[in-house]
Amino acid sequence: MKKRTRTSRKERPNRREEIVQWLKVEGSLSYGQIQRRFKVAPMTARRDITALEAEGKVVRSLRGATWVPPDGFLTEGPLWERLGKNLPGKRAIAREAAGLVKPGNTVHLDGGTTCIELARQLAKSRMEVTVVTNSVLVAACFCGATNAKVVQIGGVLNQFTGCTTGVEAEEAAKDYFIDIGFFATLGYIHGEGTYESFSDTFRVKQAFAKRCTEVVLLLDHSKFGKRALNRVLDDTAITRIVTDRAVPDLKDARLILAA
Repeated sequence: MKKRTRTSRKERPNRREEIVQWLKVEGSLSYGQIQRRFKVAPMTARRDITALEAEGKVVRSLRGATWVPPDGFLTEGPLWERLGKNLPGKRAIAREAAGLVKPGNTVHLDGGTTCIELARQLAKSRMEVTVVTNSVLVAACFCGATNAKVVQIGGVLNQFTGCTTGVEAEEAAKDYFIDIGFFATLGYIHGEGTYESFSDTFRVKQAFAKRCTEVVLLLDHSKFGKRALNRVLDDTAITRIVTDRAVPDLKDARLILAA
């Protein structure tokens, strides 16, 4: 009698390829999500991730896995592409973040696309605040009827991000005391911090974060569990995290879920 080969509910190669495709969409997955979707045992889910990591397709994390792009690092796409990506989520995050700002506050907004949406929210509210930014797109949001005072930081313009960078911008940060700093990011690992791909831009972020009483991270669900070339803000420096969707298996008192 021919011995029957034991297989999982879905053939292993197909299941693993589906996991990779799913990760490309979500960015990161927990073992629990994999178990539930494919109806497999915990050890089967872990073996799949271990095998995919050995092939260089994913990176294992404490609770699951993160997708690895073909070049091994996350990089930012053109600004015009990022402006329209997950716009409903960014707008929900921006509305929630705007509620953290009080009249009379001095706030810093970096050049992330979610911060641009927050700038639009603050401009529409006509709240009396002082906005300090190195983003020309953030500053432009306040052109027109607004009660905000806007301080545009000088420096060398990074044409890819629309932000001023360099020593002049980094030194300028030292002149300000910021109540709340809002920062977007390319990737975030819980327990580690934020990650970026542009070294000139992230140095300005670090300089301003040091001047903030509160550091608020704005990121949609796709940014969790992702690394890029440079670690920028240490997780211990982040006061609050505003996101658009609950993150599986992540419990953190700093998390604020946008309505």
